Amino acid sequence: MHTAESMVTPAEKGVRDPYTNKRMKIVSWPLTDKEKTIPLVKKIPKGALKSMHFLAYDERLGQAVIVCDDEVSFRMVDQVDLLNLAYEDLEVLARNQIRATEKYEEIAKGWTVAVSSSIHIRTKGFGGFKDRLGGSIGR
Repeated sequence: MHTAESMVTPAEKGVRDPYTNKRMKIVSWPLTDKEKTIPLVKKIPKGALKSMHFLAYDERLGQAVIVCDDEVSFRMVDQVDLLNLAYEDLEVLARNQIRATEKYEEIAKGWTVAVSSSIHIRTKGFGGFKDRLGGSIGR
C-alpha cells in the first residue's frame, strides 16, 4: 500500500525538544482522496419482528442480532436504537429472551433492560409523565 508523502517543516524559533535541545519539526500529510463511510442503522419496518425466531448478543461486535424468517436479520448497534422500533415490535422483543454465552450474559441482559425501558418510554414518556396533549406517547 502506497502511503502519502509527508511534509517536514521546522518549528518556530525557540521551540526545542527538552531532551535533545534540538529544534522541533512539524510533520504534516496532505488530505486523502478517500471518503469516510459512516455505518447507518438499517431502519426496521413496523411489524417486521412478528416472524422473529430469536434475539442474540454478538460478543465479537458487541451488537444485538434479531433473526427473523427468510434469513432476514437485523443488527442493533446501540441500545438507544430500540427507541426507533414500533411498540408492537418492542412487545415481541420483550416476550423473547436474549441468547448469549455465559461470559457475556450480564452485558446481554442490558439489552433486555433497554427493551423494557423503551416500552416504558413509549407508554409513559420520559420521566413517567404522560403526553401533555392527552393519551400516551407512541401508541
